[in-house]
Amino acid sequence: MSAGLRYTLRHLRRSRVKSVLAVLLALLLTAAVGRLDALRRHYAALCSSVEVRGVVSGGLSVSRAEKLGALDEVKGAYLELMRQGSEFLQADDSIHECILCFSSDYTVNAGAEALWLEGWDRTKFQESVTRVCLIPQAWAEELGIGLGDRVRIANANFLGTLHFNRPELSMEEMMDLYRRKSQTTVVGIVPKENAGSMLWLPIHKMDLYNEALPGGLSVEYALYTLRSYEDVQAFRELYYTETAREKGNLSLYLDTAEADRVHRMAGLLNTLYPIAMGVALLLGGVLPGLMVLQSSKETAILRVLGMSRKKVCAMLTGEQVLLCILGLILGAAAAFFLGSGWELVYPGFHLAACLVGSVIFAWVSTGKDLLSLLQAKE
Repeated sequence: MSAGLRYTLRHLRRSRVKSVLAVLLALLLTAAVGRLDALRRHYAALCSSVEVRGVVSGGLSVSRAEKLGALDEVKGAYLELMRQGSEFLQADDSIHECILCFSSDYTVNAGAEALWLEGWDRTKFQESVTRVCLIPQAWAEELGIGLGDRVRIANANFLGTLHFNRPELSMEEMMDLYRRKSQTTVVGIVPKENAGSMLWLPIHKMDLYNEALPGGLSVEYALYTLRSYEDVQAFRELYYTETAREKGNLSLYLDTAEADRVHRMAGLLNTLYPIAMGVALLLGGVLPGLMVLQSSKETAILRVLGMSRKKVCAMLTGEQVLLCILGLILGAAAAFFLGSGWELVYPGFHLAACLVGSVIFAWVSTGKDLLSLLQAKE
């Protein structure tokens, strides 16, 4: 065994070009397959993380919008109605035009956490069952409004509408109804850097303002984040089922462009990977075998010297296996430094292919006539 190993090492030193080619073959195939597998795993991870969002616009009732947000296929929902130019904040009988933002998450527009009235926080605000609002700090300072103060939010024509619809009420009763339908408590102030004319109100109790803000209140913008790409069709069908009786010009837009691209690429890589691996294994088995055939003269000389066919086969195979192992180690290291991670599946198969290919070709080579082996050109 030691004599065979010494011969193998001497032959490797003499056939440096062939040895380098064998090492490079294993290195390049391992690095390439490892890189392809890393890319495949990367896109598989993206498939589970890429978000698919559906946008419903055109005026959806709050109850229906919340029902869609509670579906199993939906991971999260954001609901919003923006009313501009016709609402007024009244404090001490002063009137100020403002923009009302009914939303399920005020931070989307506010951009910062509010300063809260004692006992209040973001969760309690969003789940409030009473009329509450957030105002910009600039307005709070300008109008002298503090946390816990009450303001009135109503359309400019609300009082006139009450007078027209409820003529039986006295002026005192009408004013009392007006205050009750429009009075709102300030429970939070948005920091000064986010100042503006916007007031934030929780959308789930938007119906509390139906009378004070005539003209109809409905969710104009609903953004739904789905749990997975596979839920797109189910969500679309449930949307049409749930909104079949809804009034208004509803529309659904599902943003699947990025998810479609990622899933197409993942599918392509999943198809290419076994093909690439099969081709690489074929090369990893056939090319070392061809290099064995190139050692015909050495094979003949060893047979003439009395070495058995099995021992010659073992020496030729061992030579290719040693070179293969060296190449695999370098290839795995190259794949690791290229960011592919440790690809442990392919190197084992490659080594097996090299072993099988080398054994087969070595057995074929040593079975030839000695004279023909000596006359062969390497």
